[in-house]
Amino acid sequence: MKLQCHLEQELLDAIVARRWPDRAEPALREHVATCSVCADVAEIAVAFFDDRDTDRSEVAVPAASVIWWKSQIRAREEAARLAARPIVLVQAAATISAAIAAIALAPTASTWVRQLVSALGATGSSALPDDVTLSWILGTAAYITLPLLAVGIWIVLAPVLVFLALDD
Repeated sequence: MKLQCHLEQELLDAIVARRWPDRAEPALREHVATCSVCADVAEIAVAFFDDRDTDRSEVAVPAASVIWWKSQIRAREEAARLAARPIVLVQAAATISAAIAAIALAPTASTWVRQLVSALGATGSSALPDDVTLSWILGTAAYITLPLLAVGIWIVLAPVLVFLALDD
């Protein structure tokens, strides 16, 4: 059994040029009728080229202007994202610095806070104790502020998580 034929390339050229079988030379058609290798090549190559033509007819290639426009939009979005990165870092650093400053200054500001609470009409049960320290502030934050913060974060993040879970 032979695996190649000397006219195989000529047959492929005729198929690519869309001359097969109607406009092909009669000698090539007679050879394909008698040669099993060329008959198989013709059958497979015609099927491949028919599929290629079908795929090309189904693809809708957008106009060059649309592709250019979309690439410009993408480039602008990437540039904006790159430009915003330092701003986000500065905002995060400022937030962390403000939180550290608030915690560090809380014991010194406790007398001012105590006077403010009593001026606002605080009763004895809600007034600040006389010995306000950093540990008292952190303990109060742990029992009051952190649960409220957790609930707030959950209220903000829950819709985002639901969106991401249901997004296709």
